[in-house]
Amino acid sequence: MAGVPVVAGVGAYVGLERVLAPRDDTRSRFPLRGEPARALVQQRHLPNLPLVTHDGRRVRFYDDLVKDKKVLLTFVSSLAPAESATVTHNLGSIQRFFGGRVGGDIFLYSIARTPGHDTVARLNAWARRSGAGPGWKFLTGEPPHLDRLRHSLGFGSQNPNEDADPAFAVGQLRHGVEPEMRWAHCQSLAPPRVIVHSMLLDFGAGPAPGSPIFWKTQNPGEEGTAPVWNCKVLLSEVK
Repeated sequence: MAGVPVVAGVGAYVGLERVLAPRDDTRSRFPLRGEPARALVQQRHLPNLPLVTHDGRRVRFYDDLVKDKKVLLTFVSSLAPAESATVTHNLGSIQRFFGGRVGGDIFLYSIARTPGHDTVARLNAWARRSGAGPGWKFLTGEPPHLDRLRHSLGFGSQNPNEDADPAFAVGQLRHGVEPEMRWAHCQSLAPPRVIVHSMLLDFGAGPAPGSPIFWKTQNPGEEGTAPVWNCKVLLSEVK
């Protein structure tokens, strides 16, 4: 499945450090609990950098896009066209699957890996071709800001050749529940059903207009029965 769900709380912080960046042994191995830990995660991995959406709106990455949200983060690049086409196809499938939840409690962000080539106008055209709805934004900005953001999010590589190749970042995906400091990753080029399965583990199922997601109860009427979802049925909807 390739998804790596991370437990909330202190475990989530440690997991985030492992998922988003290599371990730096000079950092504390005993992070603080609660809001101090959340602030530390934001400072290290979710920098509040200025960006521009594909429709020309100026935003801050943390304050406007990530804080208090469930998000899915990917990179795209016109210099990695085949990989980027697969990513946007997958995001389109995810958008259709989650239906009205996208733009409600789930947000999809496709960030320009090569902003010198991928201008606002180009990203706007890309968004239109991809059928991006209100909860799916393509983002660009100043190259130094995007480079810092990419490495902070863990889309970089310690291998200089890999790090310089736009396809390396495009091939990865992060999703998370920011208030709970719970993050996971999987391959962005995986089949959509693999990505959706990973997301459901963190984001949960729930009714939404136009979405096949629903809660189903085993042994109806039995007190204390946990709701479950049928993986085979639900994921068969994702092509």
